[in-house]
Amino acid sequence: MKKIKNLLFVAAGILSTLSVFAQATPVSTMIEKENRNAVMIEIKQPANITAEALQQKFQRAGLNEKVRNGAASYKGVILSEISKDKIDIYTKVEAGPNNTSIAYMAVSKGYNNFTSSDADTVITQNVEAFLNSLVKDADNHFADVGISDKIKTQNKSEKEYQKLLEEQKDLLQKKNKIDERLAAIQNDLDARKINLDKMKAGVEDAKTNRGKENN
Repeated sequence: MKKIKNLLFVAAGILSTLSVFAQATPVSTMIEKENRNAVMIEIKQPANITAEALQQKFQRAGLNEKVRNGAASYKGVILSEISKDKIDIYTKVEAGPNNTSIAYMAVSKGYNNFTSSDADTVITQNVEAFLNSLVKDADNHFADVGISDKIKTQNKSEKEYQKLLEEQKDLLQKKNKIDERLAAIQNDLDARKINLDKMKAGVEDAKTNRGKENN
């Protein structure tokens, strides 16, 4: 029983650690060369996967990014998941340890009036929820990229296979033609050899007959 309790405790600790790892939290970070209030989340996917998943998440909402100094911005937009009013959104993704990544998101009400967790609780909570949902998006994108890579590898292998089949077919056709030609040549050689032997025999007979006449 004690061992079971210890295992359950360890399992609970692992789940707790994973949960903390995937929770978005308010921080401050450099946005366009200024230290800004933001929300960050650590994601167990490479930075490029997370960045692409985040970009796709905005694209599905009809928003297109502008990148400057490594940060993406969406200015004067309405994203209902965050706010019903027009806002400026800034995001960036950095590489983390062990092939993980860190995603940041900051919101401004305009004119560099960045929100904070104290004064803008609702918006901050919405940003946290938005980034928390990014974890699944990143995992799905990683899986999609993996599937896409496998399909590309499969298609490449199929093309190489078909190419070899076509080459084999072409060579077999050439081989059959060569075999047919060789057989025809052999038959011609055999016939010519018989005829040539007859000619040689005729010459020898003529020589023998010529000799008899002289005698």
